[in-house]
Amino acid sequence: MIQGEWKDAVIEKDGTVSAEVDLGRAYDTLIVIIPTIDEASVNVQVAEKTGGTFQDLYLTSLTDGDDDKPITTAGTGGATWTVPIGGFQFIKIKTSAAQTTAAVTFRVCGVRS
Repeated sequence: MIQGEWKDAVIEKDGTVSAEVDLGRAYDTLIVIIPTIDEASVNVQVAEKTGGTFQDLYLTSLTDGDDDKPITTAGTGGATWTVPIGGFQFIKIKTSAAQTTAAVTFRVCGVRS
């Protein structure tokens, strides 16, 4: 298993999307440390190249057929998630609600087999 460097993905106060994070190479899995946030669901956006068009990444389930799931449901954070990202290198973190209390810093790290 190869683990990349830990990086910051900051959502500024009153924002919903972090700046682009370059993981340094393509990875299969993303580790996301979710800090305490204003209540919101959290998702990952991915792009093929730096400065590219970012799209929401949805988890797919082969068992229940419900394919439109963000990585978390609504909550206030304080958790760590692992997310299959399918070989992407460029990501953003997105919340479903603006973070009005303060800027929040998510920690992310890519992992591959």
